[in-house]
Amino acid sequence: MAVPPPPGSVPPPIDASSAAKLPPNEQPNPAYQTLYQAYADAYGSIGQLRRALDPAVKTLRGTDAWLGPEARAWGDELDGRRGSLQKAADTILWDIYDRLSATQRTISRI
Repeated sequence: MAVPPPPGSVPPPIDASSAAKLPPNEQPNPAYQTLYQAYADAYGSIGQLRRALDPAVKTLRGTDAWLGPEARAWGDELDGRRGSLQKAADTILWDIYDRLSATQRTISRI
């Protein structure tokens, strides 16, 4: 699964100066602002989540402190969990991105 596009690839929320140019029956959608900010925050920190198990893998693979079938089995499980974590991180981004992409930047005034 590929990482979704960066936040700059989607239209930013409507700021105050742009809101003044909207038709009188429209206003910025606060949900869009919230989703955009959540996406930008998640996108900026998702790499840290994706790499969370890298130090453990490096330690296990970089030392002879633990050898044998148990060590290999534990290492295989660690690799599997690392892959699952990376997929989950990408899924989080895609979920926010998809929701953001489906949300209108403006809503009707009530």
